[in-house]
Amino acid sequence: MTNRIARSLFIATAASLPLQALAEHTELAPVLVEGELLRPGLISVNPGTESSVDAAELLKRIPGANVNRNGPLTGIAQYRGMYGDRVNVMVDGVHVKAAGPNSMDPPLSHIPAGLAGSLEVYRGIAPVSSGLETIGGSMVMKSSGHEFASGSEVESHGKLSAGYGDVDNSKRYSLVTSLANDSQRGHLAWSGEKGDSYNFDGNNTNYNTQYDRDAYALGYGFRAGDHEFGLDYSHNDTGHTGTPALPMDIVYARGGIISGDYSFQGDGFDLDAKVSYQDSEHLMSNYLYRDAPMMMGNPMNRYAYTTVDGGSYSFALTLPAYGGKMVFGLDGDQANHDADIYDPTNAMFHITNYKGVERDRVGFFTEWTGDIASSFNLEAGARVTQVSMDADDVSSSVKMGMMGALHQRLAADFNASDRSQDDTNIDLVLVLRQALSDTVDFEYGLARKTRSASYQERYLWLPLESTGGLADGRNYIGDVELDPEVSYQAEFGVNWHQGGSYLTPRVFYHYVNDYIQGTPTAAALAVNPQVLQFTNTDAKLYGIDAAMGMLIAEDWRLDGTLSYVRGKRRDTSDNLYRIAPLNGRVSVTYERPTWSAQVEAVGYASQDDVSEENSETKTGGYGLFNLRGEYLPTRQISLAFGVENFLDKKYEDHLGGYNRNNQNVDVGTTGGNQGNRLPGIGRNFYVTANYEW
Repeated sequence: MTNRIARSLFIATAASLPLQALAEHTELAPVLVEGELLRPGLISVNPGTESSVDAAELLKRIPGANVNRNGPLTGIAQYRGMYGDRVNVMVDGVHVKAAGPNSMDPPLSHIPAGLAGSLEVYRGIAPVSSGLETIGGSMVMKSSGHEFASGSEVESHGKLSAGYGDVDNSKRYSLVTSLANDSQRGHLAWSGEKGDSYNFDGNNTNYNTQYDRDAYALGYGFRAGDHEFGLDYSHNDTGHTGTPALPMDIVYARGGIISGDYSFQGDGFDLDAKVSYQDSEHLMSNYLYRDAPMMMGNPMNRYAYTTVDGGSYSFALTLPAYGGKMVFGLDGDQANHDADIYDPTNAMFHITNYKGVERDRVGFFTEWTGDIASSFNLEAGARVTQVSMDADDVSSSVKMGMMGALHQRLAADFNASDRSQDDTNIDLVLVLRQALSDTVDFEYGLARKTRSASYQERYLWLPLESTGGLADGRNYIGDVELDPEVSYQAEFGVNWHQGGSYLTPRVFYHYVNDYIQGTPTAAALAVNPQVLQFTNTDAKLYGIDAAMGMLIAEDWRLDGTLSYVRGKRRDTSDNLYRIAPLNGRVSVTYERPTWSAQVEAVGYASQDDVSEENSETKTGGYGLFNLRGEYLPTRQISLAFGVENFLDKKYEDHLGGYNRNNQNVDVGTTGGNQGNRLPGIGRNFYVTANYEW
């Protein structure tokens, strides 16, 4: 029965895959069915022939998933309406922390598309074993080059890639090379990307969307008998990169992550362990790449320098139990954040935005998975997570006038508050999978999921926009005494497959208590009528998503996805902010042994259900057409080419944010242009070349 479920879920995965990824996984299908490389409910997507340098774009091929984008490299994961810290994002098994308090360097930006191996997303209710806080789902980005060979002879493998896109004059290069046998592995990887501001609607330009990023990685692994060790290091170095939906741009964001892992396959049990350490820094500017805001005729030049360091660990013991598998786990992480705002032209101006902020988590979980009857498979899990947070005293050099009085009062109130906060959160998961026949499986899920406040939501003492990438243009203050969010989740899904056809719809409902949302509280109004404060509210999210496909003829196939989510406040009549509208994509692919062609249609409905308290504006619906092709002149060389947004459609991505750059004269129709929706990318001719060995 388990194999039958795995087979249907593997077929469902194909709906999200670009052509070459589909072919790659088709070869692995027998292994996936007979083994457990792809657990039930886990969708795996490989980078395809797309031109994007941001691996977060892979999310758009997964039912229910999308991307909040504040700049070309700032893809913040969204899944079924929840985004940011609510979605557990792991990078090579590490929970990467953003150095920037506005998520200019979100976790998925730490592996460029050229170095990405796969993006795995737990569809629907994430198991408790997948991470510490998974109220909004869980996903894992994996890089390339970590594989052992099958024999004792040393094998050399690698991939050299280069690409160009004309919409932003972008150039990208990457190299992944490895040496491995069945007992040792080593790899080196490098990626470089650079692009100008992109064009839209003919010759118009969305200024301040240029980017510049380099990434490096190396690793070594050793295997002896039932023991396996690994040591890996990655470094991300982002240079001058625009973020027009935010009040500042990236001067640089750089840092490294070192991790070690160990696994042991014993007699009847498995042991897995991983530890990591991260150290990153980030510099932002509001005047180097745009005009600074003015006050009394003088520019308010600002830099923001932020850092994060911390470590993580995880241990899991897997045992056979009651005809299935039982996992006992301990995991946790610790992060320290600092952020200072200063004026490089005025040494007297300085604001301590965040100082000595600590957010520590430790979790214990147990999970059992197995068959409970001839056609029923059960996954049951429980987790207890302790979240401890604290912060040091803050200060501001602004002391004169009304602004100085406000700064000093808010700093004094914050410093006098009880900043040491502890939450004990309990997660419960119950998922039942039922095989009705060889072609139909049902899935029923119930869960209780939790999340504690982020450090921005709790410790933002001065009204600013350092809000984890909300990008709504509003200033916020935090609340030290925020309660954890608690979400009660229900889900029902069907997996139908017959021959080369499949359909996998899911319906879901989330009933969230103490949802953290910015609201106009008395404390916020005392600062400014436009300021919002993070408070506990009540919310609900519900919707449907599906993957579907069929073989039209021997060399033709049709694939598609559909996603819809509705997010509403339960305590008021307002809607939740920045929720993706109804959307879907359909592709028709023709494939021959040495070449292939694909036509893809992407459609988004209008989004009229917007948040009034976040001053969110509505967006219209749109449709895009993409043409893609691939040619394999040899077994080692492949050429990919295509045209994205073939009709050069002018559109506005509802998750793309608003323009904050007062020099961006092409975004709107008349002067200023600040506050206008950022336009989507125009027609893009692209080509990539790959050499593999």
